[in-house]
Amino acid sequence: MDFLPGSVAVLALFAIVKSQDPTPLPVLAKITVQTGEARLFSEEDVQLKCSIPDDPGANWKYHWFQYGKRLKTTEVYSFKNAAVQQSGNYTCQGEKDIEAWPYSLNSLPSEPITVHVDGGWALLRVPAEPVLIEESMTLTCRVRDEPVLVDVIFYKDDVEIYKSKSKDLVFKSLTLKDQGFYSCRATWTQRFEFHSAQSQPAFVTVLDKLVTPVLKLEPKKSSVKRGDNVVLRCVTQLNAREKGHSIDYYFFKDEERLGPSSSHEAYTIQRAEENDAGFYTCKVRVRTLHLEKWSDQVELRVRK
Repeated sequence: MDFLPGSVAVLALFAIVKSQDPTPLPVLAKITVQTGEARLFSEEDVQLKCSIPDDPGANWKYHWFQYGKRLKTTEVYSFKNAAVQQSGNYTCQGEKDIEAWPYSLNSLPSEPITVHVDGGWALLRVPAEPVLIEESMTLTCRVRDEPVLVDVIFYKDDVEIYKSKSKDLVFKSLTLKDQGFYSCRATWTQRFEFHSAQSQPAFVTVLDKLVTPVLKLEPKKSSVKRGDNVVLRCVTQLNAREKGHSIDYYFFKDEERLGPSSSHEAYTIQRAEENDAGFYTCKVRVRTLHLEKWSDQVELRVRK
């Protein structure tokens, strides 16, 4: 059997492509504060580090961005004598060489980190990441040059909540109601004169460990035709410091359970009939944390 020279080249190229390993799935980059704080006074220093936690041993190059604009390539991004103009949202992304086409692999961009460089005299230190209910939290009212404070007033959503001589406000066990904007006003003496300054508001995010589920219908309508497939999707989120926890999903129709628990968030009604009409709910449970939440009812109507 004869082949044209061009056909041989095409077959050879196809064989090379077939022999190559598939391109690895992208992994997520992460930013951590290596030294200093992300909320800082002007002329202070902070260092941000980019890493790829799911692939730490690879020879990554790290690209930094501010609001999507490329800055520089380095593992550690440093702010030396930070200026107010450097405030903003920063992200990073990893890049490494691979043997297979396209010979370069980019990680997924990191979640943004907000750097706040304050040019004033008072600055409220808040947690750098969201906190969970029942955890403790300390807010600290910082004053430039660290003078001796006479008193400190803390505010939540512009309402005074605490007054003390201490620069710290401690929450022993957080609730969802503790989420909001916080600020502080500090008064101090310097050279026999009183001085006072108020910080800019800073938002504190408080998360539930298990978010109350929402039951959604797919397609997104409460009335479907007889014979249509309907997907019940129980949407929730688990926020836990420790890994290894799993969510069990339960689905109910008119308060009767539809089969055993499942690790999947969806339940499918195949070829809906009129007797599938009714009120549906879902329940989520994390046995290892002794947590359980129910969704609201959703009505499904089946028409001919």
